[in-house]
Amino acid sequence: MTGTEARAIRIFSLGRAALSCVLGFLIPLGYAILLSEVDDYFFPNGPPPDFMVWPFGWPRPVWILLMGRQPGESDILGGVIFLAVCNTLLYGALVYGALTMLSLARRRRADFSPPPPPEVNRAATP
Repeated sequence: MTGTEARAIRIFSLGRAALSCVLGFLIPLGYAILLSEVDDYFFPNGPPPDFMVWPFGWPRPVWILLMGRQPGESDILGGVIFLAVCNTLLYGALVYGALTMLSLARRRRADFSPPPPPEVNRAATP
Protein backbone atom coordinates (compact mmCIF):
# COMPACT_ATOMS: atom_id res chain seq x y z
CA MET A 1 0.00 0.00 0.00
CA THR A 2 1.51 3.32 -1.03
CA GLY A 3 1.33 6.57 0.89
CA THR A 4 -1.49 7.97 -1.24
CA GLU A 5 -3.65 4.88 -0.73
CA ALA A 6 -3.10 4.85 3.04
CA ARG A 7 -4.14 8.48 3.48
CA ALA A 8 -7.46 8.60 5.32
CA ILE A 9 -10.21 11.00 4.34
CA ARG A 10 -10.95 13.44 7.17
CA ILE A 11 -14.65 13.99 7.66
CA PHE A 12 -14.24 16.65 10.34
CA SER A 13 -12.00 19.61 9.64
CA LEU A 14 -11.73 22.66 11.88
CA GLY A 15 -11.12 24.99 8.94
CA ARG A 16 -14.12 23.58 7.08
CA ALA A 17 -16.26 24.01 10.21
CA ALA A 18 -15.16 27.64 10.66
CA LEU A 19 -15.79 28.45 6.99
CA SER A 20 -19.21 26.80 7.10
CA CYS A 21 -20.18 28.82 10.21
CA VAL A 22 -19.15 32.07 8.54
CA LEU A 23 -20.91 31.20 5.29
CA GLY A 24 -23.91 29.86 7.21
CA PHE A 25 -24.30 33.33 8.69
CA LEU A 26 -23.48 35.32 5.54
CA ILE A 27 -25.67 33.42 3.05
CA PRO A 28 -29.03 34.22 4.70
CA LEU A 29 -27.84 37.69 5.67
CA GLY A 30 -26.82 38.43 2.08
CA TYR A 31 -30.11 37.06 0.81
CA ALA A 32 -32.05 39.25 3.27
CA ILE A 33 -30.13 42.36 2.19
CA LEU A 34 -30.62 41.49 -1.48
CA LEU A 35 -34.33 40.90 -0.89
CA SER A 36 -34.58 44.25 0.87
CA GLU A 37 -33.07 46.04 -2.12
CA VAL A 38 -35.18 44.10 -4.63
CA ASP A 39 -38.28 44.74 -2.53
CA ASP A 40 -37.86 48.50 -2.95
CA TYR A 41 -37.97 48.19 -6.74
CA PHE A 42 -40.44 45.37 -7.42
CA PHE A 43 -42.83 45.60 -4.45
CA PRO A 44 -42.98 49.31 -3.51
CA ASN A 45 -46.53 49.18 -2.13
CA GLY A 46 -46.30 46.10 0.08
CA PRO A 47 -44.14 43.34 1.46
CA PRO A 48 -42.57 40.70 -0.78
CA PRO A 49 -44.38 37.39 -1.24
CA ASP A 50 -43.99 34.82 1.54
CA PHE A 51 -42.10 32.33 -0.63
CA MET A 52 -39.29 34.87 -0.95
CA VAL A 53 -39.01 35.34 2.81
CA TRP A 54 -39.07 31.64 3.80
CA PRO A 55 -35.37 30.89 3.06
CA PHE A 56 -34.30 33.03 6.04
CA GLY A 57 -37.58 33.48 7.94
CA TRP A 58 -38.41 29.81 8.46
CA PRO A 59 -37.46 29.77 12.20
CA ARG A 60 -40.17 32.31 13.11
CA PRO A 61 -42.98 29.71 13.46
CA VAL A 62 -40.64 27.55 15.56
CA TRP A 63 -39.89 30.55 17.77
CA ILE A 64 -43.61 31.30 18.22
CA LEU A 65 -44.23 27.63 19.04
CA LEU A 66 -41.46 27.64 21.65
CA MET A 67 -42.71 30.88 23.21
CA GLY A 68 -46.33 29.74 23.26
CA ARG A 69 -47.58 33.18 22.22
CA GLN A 70 -47.16 35.83 19.57
CA PRO A 71 -44.00 37.87 20.11
CA GLY A 72 -44.25 41.45 21.28
CA GLU A 73 -42.01 44.49 20.94
CA SER A 74 -39.82 43.39 23.84
CA ASP A 75 -39.10 40.05 22.14
CA ILE A 76 -37.52 41.45 18.97
CA LEU A 77 -33.89 41.12 20.07
CA GLY A 78 -34.36 37.52 21.20
CA GLY A 79 -36.19 36.73 17.97
CA VAL A 80 -33.45 38.15 15.78
CA ILE A 81 -30.83 36.19 17.71
CA PHE A 82 -32.94 33.02 17.42
CA LEU A 83 -33.36 33.54 13.65
CA ALA A 84 -29.63 34.15 13.21
CA VAL A 85 -28.63 31.06 15.21
CA CYS A 86 -31.13 28.79 13.44
CA ASN A 87 -30.13 30.05 9.99
CA THR A 88 -26.44 29.73 10.83
CA LEU A 89 -26.97 26.13 11.95
CA LEU A 90 -29.05 25.16 8.90
CA TYR A 91 -26.99 26.87 6.21
CA GLY A 92 -23.74 26.06 8.00
CA ALA A 93 -24.64 22.35 7.93
CA LEU A 94 -25.51 22.58 4.23
CA VAL A 95 -22.24 24.36 3.44
CA TYR A 96 -20.27 21.89 5.56
CA GLY A 97 -21.84 18.98 3.69
CA ALA A 98 -21.10 20.62 0.34
CA LEU A 99 -17.48 21.32 1.31
CA THR A 100 -17.06 17.74 2.54
CA MET A 101 -18.41 16.36 -0.74
CA LEU A 102 -16.12 18.70 -2.66
CA SER A 103 -13.18 17.51 -0.58
CA LEU A 104 -14.07 13.87 -1.22
CA ALA A 105 -14.46 14.49 -4.95
CA ARG A 106 -11.12 16.27 -5.23
CA ARG A 107 -9.18 13.52 -3.43
CA ARG A 108 -10.36 10.68 -5.61
CA ARG A 109 -8.28 10.46 -8.74
CA ALA A 110 -9.02 8.05 -11.51
CA ASP A 111 -6.31 5.50 -12.17
CA PHE A 112 -6.06 5.03 -15.92
CA SER A 113 -3.13 2.61 -15.92
CA PRO A 114 -3.85 -0.77 -17.48
CA PRO A 115 -4.28 -3.75 -15.18
CA PRO A 116 -1.32 -6.06 -14.72
CA PRO A 117 -1.11 -8.94 -17.18
CA PRO A 118 -2.37 -12.28 -15.90
CA GLU A 119 0.21 -14.73 -14.73
CA VAL A 120 0.29 -17.90 -16.77
CA ASN A 121 1.62 -21.04 -15.20
CA ARG A 122 3.21 -22.92 -18.12
CA ALA A 123 4.05 -25.95 -16.05
CA ALA A 124 0.38 -26.68 -15.43
CA THR A 125 -0.51 -26.70 -19.14
CA PRO A 126 -0.28 -30.08 -20.97
